[in-house]
Amino acid sequence: MKKILKIGVGALVGVSLAVGVTTLYQKRKDRNIRRLLTLAKQHFMFDDILTSWIMTDPILFQIHEGGIIRSDGTVVTFEIDGDSLRIVETFGEEKKVDIADDYS
Repeated sequence: MKKILKIGVGALVGVSLAVGVTTLYQKRKDRNIRRLLTLAKQHFMFDDILTSWIMTDPILFQIHEGGIIRSDGTVVTFEIDGDSLRIVETFGEEKKVDIADDYS
């Protein structure tokens, strides 16, 4: 009976530890992604940013893809290095996105 109790407690501790480590890893990853997006916004210094995004999965090592949509509909896409915290490449294509004036 004691052996079954020890195995049960050990399994419970193991599962709890795995959940805790996974949660800490995800929080750290989310914080790093938020930091990269903040740095990208500061790099471009647009006053009229409508929305911005960054991909959570890197395309190559620590290089993430992202983009910014300005209020005039211009889309600027970029790649940012997570290690050096620098914009690696910028694609300032003059793509226009339809932006509805009425959101109803």
